[in-house]
Amino acid sequence: MLALSGTVLVSCTQSEYVGDTIAQSGNNGEITFSGGTRALTRADLYGGDAATNLGGKFVVYGTKHAEAEDATAANDAVVFNNFQVQYGAGTAGTTESNSSDWEYVGYQAYDAATSSQGIKYWDYSAAEGYTFYAFSSTDISYPAGASDKVVVEKVTEDTDATPSLYNKGYKVTVKDGASLNNLFFSDRVVVAKDNYGKTVDLTFRNVGAKVRVGFYETIPGYTVKIDKFYIDNDDPTAPVTTFPAMNDAMTDGFYASLQNVTSAKTGSDQVLNVTYYDDTDATVENRPKMTNPSLGYDYTLKLGDGSSLIGQVLGTTASAPTWAVAGGEYTPVFPFEGNTNPLLIKLDFTLTADDGSGDEINVRGARAIVPVEYVKWKSNFAYTYIFKISDLSNGTTGKVDGNGDPDDPEGLKPITFDAIVVDVTEELQQTITTVATNSITTYAEGEITNEYTNGSDIYVVVTDEETKAVIAPTAIGDAATQAQVYSLDVAASEAEVLAQLTGSPAGITMTAVSATVETTVPLTDGTTPAIANVKFTPSAAGTYAYVYTRTKYVAPTYEAQASGTYDSSKTYYMLSTSGAYYAVTVPTEEAFNANKANLYLQTAAGTPGVYDVKVIKVQ
Repeated sequence: MLALSGTVLVSCTQSEYVGDTIAQSGNNGEITFSGGTRALTRADLYGGDAATNLGGKFVVYGTKHAEAEDATAANDAVVFNNFQVQYGAGTAGTTESNSSDWEYVGYQAYDAATSSQGIKYWDYSAAEGYTFYAFSSTDISYPAGASDKVVVEKVTEDTDATPSLYNKGYKVTVKDGASLNNLFFSDRVVVAKDNYGKTVDLTFRNVGAKVRVGFYETIPGYTVKIDKFYIDNDDPTAPVTTFPAMNDAMTDGFYASLQNVTSAKTGSDQVLNVTYYDDTDATVENRPKMTNPSLGYDYTLKLGDGSSLIGQVLGTTASAPTWAVAGGEYTPVFPFEGNTNPLLIKLDFTLTADDGSGDEINVRGARAIVPVEYVKWKSNFAYTYIFKISDLSNGTTGKVDGNGDPDDPEGLKPITFDAIVVDVTEELQQTITTVATNSITTYAEGEITNEYTNGSDIYVVVTDEETKAVIAPTAIGDAATQAQVYSLDVAASEAEVLAQLTGSPAGITMTAVSATVETTVPLTDGTTPAIANVKFTPSAAGTYAYVYTRTKYVAPTYEAQASGTYDSSKTYYMLSTSGAYYAVTVPTEEAFNANKANLYLQTAAGTPGVYDVKVIKVQ
């Protein structure tokens, strides 16, 4: 009944219902504002919750247009010149300029030229509408001061070679100590003449990005601890393109090689541009984005102080990994949509048997690649990378050279890595990267609870470890340079699938499922990067395996010796109940004659198979 009463009240008084307040609409021609935020979660915030994120204030810049707006400032008549707008709970309707608890009259503008802001009214002679921009930061003062950690300047004209009105945003200077967590810009709001008299609703977005990293392991019989990560310290501003260059061991946090924008430092302020997505993509048009055309780049990503990750026993599920920063907290980073390098990770870790024997295996120089398409950080996105240590590896348990790279043969069987990428504001984009000789990344639209869900399209990408380039499968199949997806009748590991493929039966039935070779991946941010992949849609929950064939396995052939004669120069084989042939010693003719009903000679050696394998669990 209370809800019904509120509805009747709104209808009768031509008021708006905003949060927990009945608010009088702007019926007398005054301009009023309402603010909401899209935080780095999937939920929108309104009213007092939004005000808390915005620090209770925002700055609005508004223009009116007698002619159609263009990239110049010629027909922009300024109405709100960086006015301060303040939140007051329960104040809606107390003044003509406040319909939703947000008031601007009487406050000090961010631009010091306006010391006491007056009320503004809609001008119906502005036939081409109004345009509003806004920002908020707890690191600014009113008016702007020399000690502010963030300085924001309105850009009123685009002078680029190909000018666009969507570039009439802001120039932002970020100083030492500023937090991108507290820096919000609203969508660019265009109000047509037909909508004059309504409250101007501003949707704010955090223009920074956030990153976090976690690890978990799934190796039966062992616990896993990370010992160190490797980086290239020779030149922090030079691209890192090879794993051998990553030879400096670090034990004070998570490290990876990745081209990213230099963070703010004392004496090195960062100047960024906030512009807006144009009308070529209706899904993001008018949303703010941050670019950094003049910034220097670092090539080392560091997260955490090491205490939460280095030397800690890793978690055993994707839902409860061991985080680089305690509690899975995000680290603010500058967005970098123009990134051109993949993420490279190189590390050592230790396996300890949990049977009480104290047996340890040290894995050194393990490596993983996350393709560049999945590390193009965007404003207002939070990216989560979760690496899984399972049962394939390109590290070694033997000797390493001076760069920490394998001298002895590679391959502990177990061990791989998964990287689950991206928890974003409104959608969810996640990938899983597995390390074998080449890295395999899987991506599916939609949330990953543990891995993937039945019925979701899954895209699989293979990245060459040496060139860092994506390997394009020539076709769906099991010949060399081809890829295939299988459903498994039992839960299996990458090592068990590899054994099944290379003539060591692991008791797995592998059934090929429908898949296609694709050239693009549709990401949840609305982009479709060109990246060669295999796409499949699981039709049921269970375990699937993606297999990229570099060299097809051809089994040796054998001939039964039941009627044969003994030859001491030959190697004889027996057949196990699992279907595998194994060499046996037959020292004498008597031994041969006693066992020849079960003995075989190899007639053709066959060829070894080389495969990149990724097991995909579907719920």
